[in-house]
Amino acid sequence: MAHTDPYRLTPADSRDGAQAGISPADVVGVLLRVALVISVIGNMVVSYGAVGGGAHLAFGGVTAACVTVLFVRRLRSRR
Repeated sequence: MAHTDPYRLTPADSRDGAQAGISPADVVGVLLRVALVISVIGNMVVSYGAVGGGAHLAFGGVTAACVTVLFVRRLRSRR
């Protein structure tokens, strides 16, 4: 009798250890989130330090771009 585990991360048929398929879209999403975290931390450091406005604007721009792209990707994936 076959018993399926609802908490299994890989399909039951792929027991050979192969990856379950990571798409390029997944990699892009992870990289966007990492860039978002780094830019937010960088923006905080620049805000508290005595650094010029150019660095503050650069980190803020990267943060805004990452948030916008992640939001658009989220909206497109829901359709």
